[in-house]
Amino acid sequence: MRKVRTGWLLCAFLVLLGLGLAVAQEDLATKANALFKAGKRPEALPLYEELAKQYPKEWLYAERLADCLGAKSTQTTDPAEVKALRLRIRDAAQRAIELGDTSEVARLMANLDPDAPVLMAPTSPGGDALQQAEKAFTAGNYKLAFDKYTEAAAADPTLYEAALFAGDTAFVQGDLKEAAKWFQRAIQINPNRETAYRYWGDAIMKYGNDPEAAKQKFIDALVAEPYNRLAWQGLKQWAQIEKAVLKAPEITVPGQVTKDPKKPNNINITMDFAGMDEKKHPGSAAWLMYTMMRASYQGDTFKKEFPNEKQYRHSLKEEDAAFTGVAESVEAQKIKRTDLDQNLRTLMELSDAGMIDCFILINAADEGISHDYDAYRNQHRKLLHDYVEHFLVHGGVEFQRQDPVAGGKHGI
Repeated sequence: MRKVRTGWLLCAFLVLLGLGLAVAQEDLATKANALFKAGKRPEALPLYEELAKQYPKEWLYAERLADCLGAKSTQTTDPAEVKALRLRIRDAAQRAIELGDTSEVARLMANLDPDAPVLMAPTSPGGDALQQAEKAFTAGNYKLAFDKYTEAAAADPTLYEAALFAGDTAFVQGDLKEAAKWFQRAIQINPNRETAYRYWGDAIMKYGNDPEAAKQKFIDALVAEPYNRLAWQGLKQWAQIEKAVLKAPEITVPGQVTKDPKKPNNINITMDFAGMDEKKHPGSAAWLMYTMMRASYQGDTFKKEFPNEKQYRHSLKEEDAAFTGVAESVEAQKIKRTDLDQNLRTLMELSDAGMIDCFILINAADEGISHDYDAYRNQHRKLLHDYVEHFLVHGGVEFQRQDPVAGGKHGI
């Protein structure tokens, strides 16, 4: 009897415990939802943090956690704190999407740029309206948010965020024409930020039914900021939807040039002569030009080309001179393109198109070369756009690219 009674008591305890947990969840969720609906996001934040922790498979709690973190981020102007909050917002929103959230708000929060400028202080022109707009947006009052964003834009016509977010709010409400007008205004304010192009591409993909036009905007975003990972995101998503491949040209250089850290005046050249057999690989000896040009720059040439820079860095001029030297050597030998190996064939295709520099900057840049991008883009934006469209976008179902800052596969 005792064993039966003990078992019954244990079952009863577990049932009551389960009921207690259910009631606790219901009470916590009720309080959190009431605060959320009342627009009291910061007050609801700790409750949704607890709900998201206790119920990690509930997408609604993850989305609302991201939303409340967004409201909190508008209450500070400290860049480090704002960035930390934005990273949490993005992570929570991405988790919500993975759990099944299909809302537009979740998508926007998942694409949040943690490094975007912090909103201006209320005392600045348009600042008060901009902050009011942010609060209205996070509260889901998109009509008020749009009115306040446009008010901020009128107060300060140079305010990129006001135009950008006015367009984004119009996008959320399904008005593509109005969204496009404000995205275009943001681009006119600063054509070298990627966000407005990317948002515009997203809007076209969702409401415009014009994949080609969307692709052009995503390429514009990439050309604006190729070293910003978010700039690749739009084109990547487009490729996945349109069953296209994004694959950069690959060139492997059979040689490297380095300085001896103990003896800065000593320049070391290493070559893979096994891969430079002229009988098997006609024209491969031309790669000696690559190492010679790079050695020259690491010697005295850099100082002559960049007299205002105090110390050597890898530059676009150096890499272009090295690759161009190889291409000119191959051209002078009049070797049939079909007899070249894949490395040289790729290089010659880039040379024929006049896009060696574009390849270097978009797909083979390191930290030093990246410093030359802005000046080049200002002079050759269309050429960079054409390079991405013709050399990176291919048919298929796979997406692949190299990290543009970490260096390509050509020995840098």
